[in-house]
Amino acid sequence: MAETVHRHLGTPMDQMTWTEAAHRLGVGVTDLVTWARERGAFCDADLDPGLDLVPSEVADAIRGIDEEKAKPSGRRAQVFAVTSGKGGVGKTSVSVNLATALAARGRRTILVDVDLGLADVHILAGTPPRRTLSDFVAGTAELVEVIGDGPRGLKIIAGGSGVKELADLDARGRARVLDAIESLRPHCDAILLDTGAGISSNVTDFLEIADHTICVTTSSFAAIADAYGVVKVLAQRNTPRSVHMIVNRVRSPEEAEQVFRKLQGCCQRFLGFELNWLGFLPEDQNVEGAVLKRSPFCEAFPTSVAARYLQKLATSLEGYLAPMPSPLG
Repeated sequence: MAETVHRHLGTPMDQMTWTEAAHRLGVGVTDLVTWARERGAFCDADLDPGLDLVPSEVADAIRGIDEEKAKPSGRRAQVFAVTSGKGGVGKTSVSVNLATALAARGRRTILVDVDLGLADVHILAGTPPRRTLSDFVAGTAELVEVIGDGPRGLKIIAGGSGVKELADLDARGRARVLDAIESLRPHCDAILLDTGAGISSNVTDFLEIADHTICVTTSSFAAIADAYGVVKVLAQRNTPRSVHMIVNRVRSPEEAEQVFRKLQGCCQRFLGFELNWLGFLPEDQNVEGAVLKRSPFCEAFPTSVAARYLQKLATSLEGYLAPMPSPLG
């Protein structure tokens, strides 16, 4: 099955514009054109990178690079579990946009919706799934069949929304999903898990397999208290993982810093636990606008304030990934 999975994850586009090809490889358009010319490929000086397709010989070379990238490299992907103590803080939006931003940088990224029974990653990503995690758990689909395509080359495993069997998933069912996630590690650079809110086993089991937990909160008292509850559970379980904080929907950097200091102080004093400050996302009406457009806000409104701060968060996450080899050799 592993070979089938990595072939699927590395499937290239049949037709690529220069811009799409550059994004796919994680290089600049100018570098790609220069590389193509050095290979003797015809490149019109007046080409439009966003409209003109790459020549067939360049497309073939890119397919070869893409397939090579999709092979197990001996490295294991970093798993980031995005969670929150309280629902409604923008956790799924953060998950979708961080995953999209990493994929746009040429990182082989898989986003798995493990908000069991209430999944909506596919809605925010704008990618209606043909098969979902519920099909895999039920045994009616193989893992490779539930891996769908998202924006910028992102791969998505959608959950099942309103599926009681997933919401009530037992330990055996969770173990099947956890094993599937582990099997993906050799075939990508980053795996993001969009977990449910709260501290049930349907959440904490996924936090425990992650290399990093990303806890999303807002400045509301209830969200801060519930975020502390998540960290408390992890600390009591002695889970040796990094916990990174993102404060969402703030009106100023000072507000975000105040929330983090409050949480950090409580965790140090009562739990002996250190949090890592990942960053914040400002309140931005474009975020809601992107939801209505069924698109990540970093794609629908790439110059928005929220998108600019999102890129800072993605840069911080990328620092935990293995360096990328030069795709053009």
